[in-house]
Amino acid sequence: MLAGLIASHTVNALVEGGLLDAAAAPELLRAYGSRLSPEQVVHDCILRFSMPEDEKLAVAVNWLNGHAHLHRWEIAHRIAPPKTFYQAHPEILEACKMCGAVVLDAGTPATITTGSINPLAGAFLANWIQSALEVDPTETRPRFFFHVVVPPRHWEAIARAHFRTDYGI
Repeated sequence: MLAGLIASHTVNALVEGGLLDAAAAPELLRAYGSRLSPEQVVHDCILRFSMPEDEKLAVAVNWLNGHAHLHRWEIAHRIAPPKTFYQAHPEILEACKMCGAVVLDAGTPATITTGSINPLAGAFLANWIQSALEVDPTETRPRFFFHVVVPPRHWEAIARAHFRTDYGI
């Protein structure tokens, strides 16, 4: 459901910005939605799915980020995945896989930094993660959430590092 909400919001923004044809949007969302199952997830967010060409994807990411005003982390691919956090919260790891996002940093009890090529994913992901952490007795207080844009050219390496299966979950 979370990935579907992010996809719908993103597609609506792309249609509004003239980057996606309004007539094609419903079919695109249907096709993307049919891929949203734990068995089929390819770790692509709606942006990569709807714009497989690198040039169009870069234009879309830049346009969306022009409205979201997020920092772009050129070094995100150099940050080691938070293995301990993922092991403690396998449901968050699965949500990230489904949404095409990662937790870049969860090392302090006060903050969580997520990243994605989709600048619009951050708010949805933050709300979902916060609600998931509210039921965790080890979480003593709400965290501040930060979302950053990951350059599309680094996404494949980041997805491989974060979504490999050796986290023991």
